[in-house]
Amino acid sequence: MAKHRGRGIATIEYPTGMNQNGDPSQAWIKVKPDGRIDVFAGTVDIGQGSKTVHTQIVADTIGVPYEWVTMDVSNTDSSPICTGSFASRGTFIGGNAVRFAAERVRERILEIASKEMEIDAADLEIEDGEVVAKGAPDRKLGLADVAAAATWTHGDLLTGTGAALKPYSTVDDDTGEVDSEPHSAISYAACVAEVEVDDETGEVRVERLVQVYDVGRAINPTLVEGQIEGGALMGLGLGLLESSYPYYPSVEHRGEQFGAYLAPTLEDLPDLDNVILEYPSADGPFGAKAIGEMANNAQPPAIMSAIHDALGVWVTEAPATPEKVLNAIQKRKEPQRDGKRVVYDEEISIAAVSGNRGKGADGEGFLLPDE
Repeated sequence: MAKHRGRGIATIEYPTGMNQNGDPSQAWIKVKPDGRIDVFAGTVDIGQGSKTVHTQIVADTIGVPYEWVTMDVSNTDSSPICTGSFASRGTFIGGNAVRFAAERVRERILEIASKEMEIDAADLEIEDGEVVAKGAPDRKLGLADVAAAATWTHGDLLTGTGAALKPYSTVDDDTGEVDSEPHSAISYAACVAEVEVDDETGEVRVERLVQVYDVGRAINPTLVEGQIEGGALMGLGLGLLESSYPYYPSVEHRGEQFGAYLAPTLEDLPDLDNVILEYPSADGPFGAKAIGEMANNAQPPAIMSAIHDALGVWVTEAPATPEKVLNAIQKRKEPQRDGKRVVYDEEISIAAVSGNRGKGADGEGFLLPDE
């Protein structure tokens, strides 16, 4: 009996900016007479940092300091529509909505500044809260002066609206084919897990995770890394502790108290080595893609692969509890291959647990060995 060390790897891809039943985000922005910016949007910050990121997007798009922008996401009465803070859409869909609105505001600012400075709007730009003539930096006008002129000289309101909605992708019910891509960009990630496994107790301890994420453009690198590290802890739980099967969809035999549900704590967190790659998307704000949901997808399969590397056996169902590890050691089952199909465990295969025998678009299902 001994402890064994192993290393495993998993890679994933994740769609960004999808729309299968209408998935809009909207925003509107106004410039106050003192040049400060008010943004009204419906994307609620539940801890993922969307309020910060949207503020950065607006400030950079218009050309003003971050501190000049106030985000109002306080209630649905005063804010435009947002489908919700889910589906890895906050930065991509919600961020595009505020970006489009900010672009309209920038155009309006330059229109008024053009009248005040008697310079064509195409020859003006906004830098750090000042409208500056291209090639003549001494000719400039503060945004507060432009906003004041719009209000009291021209009787105008500097405002702009934006809406982000991926065109609907029609699905052929017979073939499963679509008439256009249902997503706007694909994010990619990889995770390498290093584990120590006790072959007597079945206990698995993850000692290190190396995580690599392509996020398109890290608008706020600190928030991106926070998402990655939070996802690592969630992935650790999915891989080793947290389980809803066989209780789902019935809760009759589930623990009645929160303490009966095992989840990892900071004491369980392994050493983390995070790498952020930036391969910009064509449609995301400043090239950004998604990071939210995919942050906990790669760790469980990487952990399972590491267990196999350590012991030479496959744990075929997450989480890899000590009981499942010891059972795998005892049975030492090898996967069954049938053409392109590989089944690691028949009793939890699609054919065994699905209501339609795992039938696909062709109407064909899978047979169990005794059928």
